[in-house]
Amino acid sequence: MAQVYRGLHEMLQREVAIKEMLADPLRDKESVSRFRREALALAAFRHQNIVTLYDLVEKNDVLFMVMEYVDGPTLHELLKEGPLPPEVTAAVGARIADALEHAHFRRIVHRDLKPANVMITKAGDVKLMDFGVAKDSTLETLTAQGMAVGTPSYMSPEQVTGAPVDGRTDLFSLGVLLYEALTGTRPFQGRSAGEVFARIREGDYKPLHKVAPHLPRPLTDVVKRALSVRPEDRFPHAGAMRRELEAFLAERVTMSCEAFLVGFLRQRDRLTESEALLHLTQQELAGVGQLARETPGPARPWTRWLAAGLIATGGLGAGLVSTQSYWAELVQRLTVR
Repeated sequence: MAQVYRGLHEMLQREVAIKEMLADPLRDKESVSRFRREALALAAFRHQNIVTLYDLVEKNDVLFMVMEYVDGPTLHELLKEGPLPPEVTAAVGARIADALEHAHFRRIVHRDLKPANVMITKAGDVKLMDFGVAKDSTLETLTAQGMAVGTPSYMSPEQVTGAPVDGRTDLFSLGVLLYEALTGTRPFQGRSAGEVFARIREGDYKPLHKVAPHLPRPLTDVVKRALSVRPEDRFPHAGAMRRELEAFLAERVTMSCEAFLVGFLRQRDRLTESEALLHLTQQELAGVGQLARETPGPARPWTRWLAAGLIATGGLGAGLVSTQSYWAELVQRLTVR
């Protein structure tokens, strides 16, 4: 439907993403309408976890969206390297749920939530994008009754059957995304879209406690509830799911989600050491050092990779830094934002 360029606003010297519609406006009026709808949806949002729209431009009968340039990997790219630690998964999920809460308040349902539509910036922000098949309940529908819209493996049972959808359909898709982030595999798989749809309708997937028994029970319970076949058995709204994920994080992570994700990106070599330091305050950096010093015995896995990643010692297998002098030196080098 579209292709995206990296561009430069010359007057403001600001990098932007330019999304060009590829459909023929004369022959594919539905695609044009969807493109405009996506622009209208993005224009309605003011949220740090949803990509910002700057402008909608029409030139020579071609539409272009000028959007915020997000500097960082997609969740899909990160998952190619393996599953995410539980705390990272919860941090990403909480921010996505926050974005969905904002969208649903404005009566917009995303309907195509998947790892390729989520990005993590070098500053640790999570960005939800691509509202191309979003549904605005205040506008007339573009989809024929009974037609399924979305990406098969991430669709909810009501999407599969063409039933009416509300915000809870996005929570099911978020549950699929979290399951994949934790295990590296999708819960609903098959040799054809029809086989995948049948398993989604029946809730036929291998439970997380069997796929990865080491995962924390509070987090697997969140995913299990999100993947309920009946919408009424899921979380009533995105805010309730966000609060559960944040409660899990509050017991395990003592810094902001953004600082935590910067450390993770550093460990995955998505950031240089200097880039990581630029995005952490003195307090956050000191917190990592304190955490590394105070964690007794075998450190929590996320403590180890966060400390090791920030000091560029080579990843998960590296030892923890325990000397106050080293951390004091890092704080002196830090550019405070």
